Amino acid sequence: MSVRIGKVAAAAAAVILSMLAMPATPSHATTYYEYWSYWHKQPGSTSWQYSSVGSSGYYLQKGTQVEGWRFALGTASPSDPKPRPTNVSYDQYCSGKDTDKAYRVLLVVDYGTQSSAPAGPVYSCYGFADSVTGYRVLTQQHSERDSGGLICAIDGYPRTGCGETVSSPAPKHSAKPAPKPRPTPQPVHALTPAPATSATSTHQGTSTAKATTRPSAATILSTGSPSTGATTAATPTLRPFTGAPAATSKSSFPLGVVLGVAGLVALGGGAIWLRRRSP
Repeated sequence: MSVRIGKVAAAAAAVILSMLAMPATPSHATTYYEYWSYWHKQPGSTSWQYSSVGSSGYYLQKGTQVEGWRFALGTASPSDPKPRPTNVSYDQYCSGKDTDKAYRVLLVVDYGTQSSAPAGPVYSCYGFADSVTGYRVLTQQHSERDSGGLICAIDGYPRTGCGETVSSPAPKHSAKPAPKPRPTPQPVHALTPAPATSATSTHQGTSTAKATTRPSAATILSTGSPSTGATTAATPTLRPFTGAPAATSKSSFPLGVVLGVAGLVALGGGAIWLRRRSP
C-alpha cells in the first residue's frame, strides 16, 4: 500500500513541476482608442479631471471654470492625454469677460499632435445666466459629429471613423514639430491673454455625447494602463477660435475615378466627332 501511495505522490509531484515549468499565459493586450476625451476644471480646481459622464449629462457649476476636449490615443481613462496646456486657467484668457453671468467657462479644444490634425489648441470664452451642459458649450461655435452618443469628430476632425480601436502596443503617430522659441526670453508657461471670440454661433454638424453616461466605446474599457499617445516637447500656446480650422490630411475625394470618367467622355466625344466627319 505504501508503495502505491508513493507512486501516486510521485506522479502528482511530476504534474505540479511540469505546470510550474510551463510559460505563463500572456495577459490580454490593452485596447487603445483614438477618440475625443472630455475634461473639466471645476471652479477652484487647477487640474484636469476626466469626465465620467457625457457632455450632455454634465452641467456647469456657478463661477469660473474650464472645459476641455482632446483627440488622442488612450484607454478611455484618467491616464489619457489631457488638453494642452495642462496648466491653463480661466483668468489667463477670459478674465473680465461676462462678469454679469453666473456661469463662465473657458473652452479648450485640442486636436492632438498627429500630423493630419488642424492647428491648435484653440480656446473661446462664454458666459451663461443659467447652468448649461457641456454639449451646449462645445456647440456654441464648434461643429461636431457623433454616433450613438460618442463624439466622433469636432470641427470635421477626424473626417472618418469614430472611437477606432487598436491593440497594444499602441501605434506611434508622428508628432508635430515643437514651435520655435520666441526672440524674447519668456517662461514656457507664460501665456498672452487674447480677446475672446463671440459666443453666438449656432450648432453645426450632427452631435456630441447625447447620452448621460460615457458612450460604449469610452466605457467598456480597461483602466489603469497609461496611454502612449504622442505629445509635443513644448507647451503650446492657445490661440482664439475663429472658425473651424482645416485639417491637413489629404482629401479622400476619388480624383482618379473622376479623371477616368473624364477620359472616357473625351474618347466618346472624339469617336462621335470622327464618325460625323467620315463620308
